[in-house]
Amino acid sequence: MLSQALETQAAQEFASDVRRDLSKTPQRELHSKYLYDAVGTALFEVITLLPEYGLTRADDRLIKAHAAEIVERLPVPPIVTELGSGSGRKTRLILEALARRAYVLYYPIDVSASALHACRNELGTIDSVHIVEIEGAYTDGLVEVTRRAADHDGQRPLGGAGHAP
Repeated sequence: MLSQALETQAAQEFASDVRRDLSKTPQRELHSKYLYDAVGTALFEVITLLPEYGLTRADDRLIKAHAAEIVERLPVPPIVTELGSGSGRKTRLILEALARRAYVLYYPIDVSASALHACRNELGTIDSVHIVEIEGAYTDGLVEVTRRAADHDGQRPLGGAGHAP
């Protein structure tokens, strides 16, 4: 019963958002959360590999050049939150460097469940990294991370990497 009510509410929200966003002038739009299903997420990952999409390579260059410096500036134990984590590929170097010195809580936030699944597959094997996936919009995800971090209060969660606290 609750599941059906939530589905109905989600369908009504979708219809309302589409009606509102496609009525905007001068530029119509559609919220990106509706584009990142499994196919949309996979398509975006492929787009980031194209030569015309230089942002991914620029991210990689910056992270490789500055990973050690970034890690040195973070407190112990570190809590890492990534907005729009996607597959988490670009975060690997930072998490591996952090995990060499301390246990890490990593909160990937993404609107796409399939992106979060890919993120867990990409990063779930790094020792001393505890992944807590948050599916949702950035602001909602940040609120959730803040709540969980306050509840966690610097204590290492029970269980191994990949188990939610």
